[in-house]
Amino acid sequence: MSTSQPVKEMLLALNCGSSSIKFKLFALSDLTVLISGSASQVDSKGQKPIIKLTVHHPGSNGPDETESEEEQEGMEYRTRARDVIKLVAHRVVHGGSETEPMAIWPGHEEGLEKLDQLSEFAPLHNHRAVQVVKSCLEHLPSSKQILLFDTLFHQSLPEHIYTYPLKAPASPPPIPLRKYGAHGLSYASVVSSLSKHLQKPASQLNLVIAHLGSGASVCAVRDGKSYDTSMGLTPLDGLPGGSRSGSVDPVLVFHHTPSASESVDFKGVHLSRGEMLLNKEAGLSALAGTSDFRTIALRALSSSSDTGTDEERKAAKLTYNLFTDRIVNYVSAYVVKLLGAPGSSASQLDGIVFSGGIGEKSVELRRDVLAYFHWIGVEVDESANKSAGKDDTKVVFEITKATSKVKAFMCLTDEETQCAQMAKDAVASS
Repeated sequence: MSTSQPVKEMLLALNCGSSSIKFKLFALSDLTVLISGSASQVDSKGQKPIIKLTVHHPGSNGPDETESEEEQEGMEYRTRARDVIKLVAHRVVHGGSETEPMAIWPGHEEGLEKLDQLSEFAPLHNHRAVQVVKSCLEHLPSSKQILLFDTLFHQSLPEHIYTYPLKAPASPPPIPLRKYGAHGLSYASVVSSLSKHLQKPASQLNLVIAHLGSGASVCAVRDGKSYDTSMGLTPLDGLPGGSRSGSVDPVLVFHHTPSASESVDFKGVHLSRGEMLLNKEAGLSALAGTSDFRTIALRALSSSSDTGTDEERKAAKLTYNLFTDRIVNYVSAYVVKLLGAPGSSASQLDGIVFSGGIGEKSVELRRDVLAYFHWIGVEVDESANKSAGKDDTKVVFEITKATSKVKAFMCLTDEETQCAQMAKDAVASS
């Protein structure tokens, strides 16, 4: 950064995953992206984090990319970053009953302990996010930390949908035991993008969105708000993920693992062995031996021995079919909820949307899921489906024919930008 240039005030958005951190650095004034990247292997003992950076130059021919296992050299301005980064926006998976973003700054750290207590409800994410917030408080003391919860988007769920048919527990839990959902920042990003693409106010949009990645869920959006979603009290409910089981018979784990009720430690969070099994030792990887969906699809849909052994291809086929089936279960249920209400018609469903790493990249999965919806007039455009994502100037890609009665889209989600915008709005309104 040249010392002759005026110093911009900046906003840093952090998206903590189970083993990596994605980040974007924005100009605070207009949210122009300055730097984007990721840090992987952040929890691997004995290994240095791998940091990938893309430096964006507005008006230039393209960004500069770099990768390093060391701290970047030549960043003589990094000390000044403490002064120019005014806001840090954190994606936090579980916010419990919080209905607004949470602001944290040195001396005003109320709420962090409560969020750490919620780690038992999002064991792969919350504790790490809290640790990162504490690190930012230490290293960026002049910045305000704004915590954006995935659960915020789902606060609009109707009571009859978020309620579980159980009597109140004997001892009060940290939060009410109800459906909270997840991936809310992704869903909010998709709704915003579809609103712009369709030139229709977000408050009038009716969508079924499938966020498909290492964590996967589906959401019914009615009038721009979450009406139902597949994840529940924790992200474990609903669709299977890379290592999550998704919905299973509640007593299955006790038959599978007799010691399921025993306590284990997972990166500083105390869980039952059963929770550990269902969160980390299940899902696509348990069936297929890998959570890489590209490999799973390649083996499942190809008869070539080059893709794997007969056993690997058979396992991949089962995994692919199971994942497709579970997605169809939720998408179809939510289509019926949106279209089946008294007085509704197909024109009131603005689209079925695929997002997330798998949803964005798997042409075959989108095709095979949508094949189940010919009954409402969905007609997939094979060419558009195959080319979706190849135009760098677009965020939303329509993958159905012009004659399709219900449209389908692939939409690139951007949780970091969504966090940045929500954090900026939260500060402006405070």
